[in-house]
Amino acid sequence: MKKLITTFVKYPFNANIIIAAIIIMGSYSLISMKKSFFPERSSRFINITVAYPGASPKEMEEGITSRIEQAIRGIVGIKEFTSTSSENFARVTIEINTDYDIDEALTEIKNAVDGI
Repeated sequence: MKKLITTFVKYPFNANIIIAAIIIMGSYSLISMKKSFFPERSSRFINITVAYPGASPKEMEEGITSRIEQAIRGIVGIKEFTSTSSENFARVTIEINTDYDIDEALTEIKNAVDGI
């Protein structure tokens, strides 16, 4: 390491060439890199979140979570779902099968939940 530093101090032109090469390669990489503000990704999960101020976890479970679970139970394409009920808040996370269209599942789930 000490020898490398001594070489660059003795021959600064070599150090400048290496720095210039790094800057040029970095600039090229930056320009040619794919960029997207919101990159597309395929998520196989749909989340339903409900806020109900003043409700206990039991009220959330009986009044909200169980009704959502019953509404989505018969929908084709659902692999599994989990639910969480807490004070003032409930969430149902639904996993969609990989061979099923996520947009179609989202529409069916939205219609089922809107029907409650």
